[in-house]
Amino acid sequence: MDALPIRLRPLEEADFTDAYLGWFRDAEVTRFLDARNITRADAVQHLLGGRDGARWHLFAVCRTDTGVHVGNLKIGPIHHRHGTSDLVTVIGDRTVWGRGVARAAIREGIALAFGRFGIRKLSASIDSRNTGSIKAYCAAGFTEEARLKDQFLELTDGGPVLSDKVFVGCWNPDWQPPAGY
Repeated sequence: MDALPIRLRPLEEADFTDAYLGWFRDAEVTRFLDARNITRADAVQHLLGGRDGARWHLFAVCRTDTGVHVGNLKIGPIHHRHGTSDLVTVIGDRTVWGRGVARAAIREGIALAFGRFGIRKLSASIDSRNTGSIKAYCAAGFTEEARLKDQFLELTDGGPVLSDKVFVGCWNPDWQPPAGY
């Protein structure tokens, strides 16, 4: 199946609707996220915090057919000295899960990070149980670089569940060291 067409646009305060905040109250969406039960004020603070010093850039992932905002993409924190950054995605609208939206958003994020922000290398860290994210990142051009064994702990009714932290990376093929480097 072809990926559902998406586009990225800068995330705005107007995007922090009740539906948006609902993503972060949805246990399935937030299962592998640290951000849970955020308020509108939390979202605004995070958005504005990235703009100060261009530490990170937040984008809305929107369907091109309907314009509906279905997720977010974050480039950052950017380590300008090293030319590196994280690339983080969350697809909050579960109705588009499994339709290639994350993969398409990651590809668009790679193009932005390398083209607009001059990033040399992108990274992401993923809970090994989040196989959908690992597949999306790898299908978009990332490769697995490392694993930290038993890095995550989830307490369940059946007892503790441990999982690995998977690191993936993507290199800018056009990056050249600065003159005199």
